[in-house]
Amino acid sequence: MEIESIEGLTFGELARAKKYKVEQADKDLAKKGIDFHLMGVYKNPDREVKLLFAVKRKKSKSNSKYLDRWTWIEYNKNSREDGWIYGPCHFIAFERSEDFIIINRKVLLDFILSDKCRVRWDLPFAKTAREAKYRIFSSPKNGAKITQILSKDILKLEGVQVWNKLPQK
Repeated sequence: MEIESIEGLTFGELARAKKYKVEQADKDLAKKGIDFHLMGVYKNPDREVKLLFAVKRKKSKSNSKYLDRWTWIEYNKNSREDGWIYGPCHFIAFERSEDFIIINRKVLLDFILSDKCRVRWDLPFAKTAREAKYRIFSSPKNGAKITQILSKDILKLEGVQVWNKLPQK
């Protein structure tokens, strides 16, 4: 099952264009939130690097500056399981209307847990997911804990890449 793109190239197509070998994650990895297994080569062609990617898809098929501006972070998937920020993937790809933001999961986690990030654990939980901007929302249905941070905060982190979906003009 290929991830559908709103417009332009899908994540898999972009990775192939960047000379990665792309495999869809098997069922066991998919249960852990991993979508793709990418393989590339070092300068030494005898060594291969294996990368696990989790792709966070857009929820809406329409282009939205609001949805592109804010990025969801999942601390807990439910009351019993950690969220994808603590998962086994090496990289997270956040889909936006015209591109994917690629970030090392550990770099993002270090930022989220640092004083540089403005997420407010000291405030009461947000009452709705819509109010979860730099605040924690805890779902009454399943105990999930999520927040939203600005995409531009992620773009400032070390090693971030942006893969454009649309052909450059």
